[in-house]
Amino acid sequence: MKKINSFDFLDDKKISEKIIYFHHNNVTTVRFLIPSIHCSSCIFILESLPKFHKNILESTVDFSSKQVWITFNNIELRLSHLAELLEKMGYKPSINFESIEKRKTEKNYFDRKLIGKLAISFFCFGNIMLLAIPGYIGAYKDSWFLENRNFFRYLMLILSLPVVIFSFVDHVKHAIFGLKKHVLNIDVPISIGILVLFLWSLYEVFFDLSSGYFDTISSFSLFLLISKMLQVHTHNKILSFKNSYKSFYPVLITKIDNDNNEKKIFLSSLKKKDIIIIRNEEIIPADSVLIKGKAILDNSFITGESYLTIKKIGDRIYAGSKQKGESIVLKVLKNIDHSYLSHLWNKNKSNSNYYKKLYYLNSISNKLSQYFTPTILMISIITGIYWYLNNDIQKIFQTTFSVLIITCPCALVLSTPLIFGSIIRFFSRKNFYVKDIFTMEKISTVETLIFDKTGTLTSPDKEKIFFIGNIKYEEKKIIASLLKNSIHPLSQKILSELSIKNFYSIQNFREIVGKGLEGIINNIPVKIGSQKYLGITKKLNDKTTVSVSINNKFIGYFLFRNHYRKGIRNIFQNLKEYKIVILSGDQNELEKKYLKSILPRSGKVFFSQSPEDKLNYVKKLQKKGEKVMMFGDGINDCAALSQSEVGVAISENTIGFFPSCDAFLQSDYLNQIFLFLKISKISRKLVIINFMISIFYNVVGIFFAATGNLKPLIASILMPLSSFSVIFFSVISTWIISRKFIF
Repeated sequence: MKKINSFDFLDDKKISEKIIYFHHNNVTTVRFLIPSIHCSSCIFILESLPKFHKNILESTVDFSSKQVWITFNNIELRLSHLAELLEKMGYKPSINFESIEKRKTEKNYFDRKLIGKLAISFFCFGNIMLLAIPGYIGAYKDSWFLENRNFFRYLMLILSLPVVIFSFVDHVKHAIFGLKKHVLNIDVPISIGILVLFLWSLYEVFFDLSSGYFDTISSFSLFLLISKMLQVHTHNKILSFKNSYKSFYPVLITKIDNDNNEKKIFLSSLKKKDIIIIRNEEIIPADSVLIKGKAILDNSFITGESYLTIKKIGDRIYAGSKQKGESIVLKVLKNIDHSYLSHLWNKNKSNSNYYKKLYYLNSISNKLSQYFTPTILMISIITGIYWYLNNDIQKIFQTTFSVLIITCPCALVLSTPLIFGSIIRFFSRKNFYVKDIFTMEKISTVETLIFDKTGTLTSPDKEKIFFIGNIKYEEKKIIASLLKNSIHPLSQKILSELSIKNFYSIQNFREIVGKGLEGIINNIPVKIGSQKYLGITKKLNDKTTVSVSINNKFIGYFLFRNHYRKGIRNIFQNLKEYKIVILSGDQNELEKKYLKSILPRSGKVFFSQSPEDKLNYVKKLQKKGEKVMMFGDGINDCAALSQSEVGVAISENTIGFFPSCDAFLQSDYLNQIFLFLKISKISRKLVIINFMISIFYNVVGIFFAATGNLKPLIASILMPLSSFSVIFFSVISTWIISRKFIF
């Protein structure tokens, strides 16, 4: 008889399209909501899927939204079988198509489930404690209570059953899955503690020895749930900073309105059936259909593969694909889903490059969490052996379980995300959008700051443009038709200056990053870019220029008068404790001399730098052990930004989306860099203080528990206080910082 897979419905194309975000040939990327994701070991297991299944190419977890993005070979592995595999691992996907579009509904549902458990645990705990009170106050001396003691004990046993089932099932499930993947997580000692404590209580009740530890089990479960509720609440308020900055993404898209006019709109305003223009190097923000132009797509952000795919008019194009060529016109098929762009932004550039960048604080957190559970189990066993050798059976269980219960690594796990998550949320109010807590850790450790010049230190909106040479209206129209396909700041500035509304179609469009662009318009070859790109040997000017060649004939060049951002001298003076380097593709010696004059003495300026030169310079510094933070416009600098420990894209109103960067900074707030760096260093110290609080709490708790001076009931009450103390310190300390520095 054929086995029925509960996820067979996912193989229906109409249904699968709701959760598939990319599909091309044998590669598919799908998003699943996994409600059971609850700790770092869950993330480790799910992101290790490619190691355990050859047909899974990549797996990325978004902890804050409890979602996993999986790229897999759809020929060898069906979508339904993938969902079944996750279910067997204990991470059953929640397939609720209405709630996929409305995350709030799902979120409330799972909160209600947790509240339900809390209510039952509170009821059982309250009644068990009432039944246990007579024993605490010496009621065994009373003959009536002594005769009816079994009624109280068995009633406590019955009331403890739902508590034990809730707690044990939740923890043992994750403990088993962790052990299968060779991960010894905190669920292991908790599961052992609950199970053995319950079995020992049964033994004492059945043999009429005492009333057992049902009060301890119920209090432990209740306070653990309260702690979890507080963590969830704090997580939603502090760690879900994505919700606060998604609406303020400095990302615009070009939309064609009903009058066939182009206008820039915020990505958040993009809706189904909108008509949009995508230029060279821009990322398609939503699933769309091609209605005009030739789509040459780079899907490396989705699949990791660098090959290009060609789409014809009428073909479907998935969100996340990048156009490589002339402008194309698309009709949006799905409403924009910011979480997908967040996934692209947070997606690892490469596993080796990503993990090697997780620095000091994260390594401490990971190592402490990794060795925490084995250490606690060892201490618990040694404690039990010690009291066994002293022939004190009662002390064996009291001390062993007190050690298991009092210790909690939650504070270690919570510390970094709470502090850095709060700071990220505060930074977003100053238009500095940092993608995740790991980036915050890296910002706090950088030593070298690298700046691009054009579009970063200079303000494109305030530059004055002159054309040196003779130019006719027809030539202006040809130039504008070529420039409209590029998102480079200089291209967009010249295009705006030309004020052309109608454009020619273009063929064989090509843009070489850092050099220029070319194409064929009305059967005439056109090239725009640097002197070197156009083959001009004669030096034209000492200022920034963009040369133009039409029909293989040089007709002149656009001359830019740079306008540096306000307070540029003070910016560098405030950053003198850092090593500052300016890398620019400019060849203007006068500009170079000016920049040297405003930099600290240790600062360096390099001109005539190609994108490859910038990338190689960053690698050179990293080989020396330096940690680099680079600021650029996100276009020519994408390779260097990606290679840097922290890459920051600077822009007025970005019309592209650059997953290669780690943060966005609104250009008006460039003068706040020193403040951002200072706060990141302070927040790093706060994380270390939190570590110290947690370690001190656990060391003191273990000492009292192992020496027999701490009863399991008291330990179960004190255990969640570790998390409370970390949450309290994190919230208060970051609030003080925000009031002092940001508001």
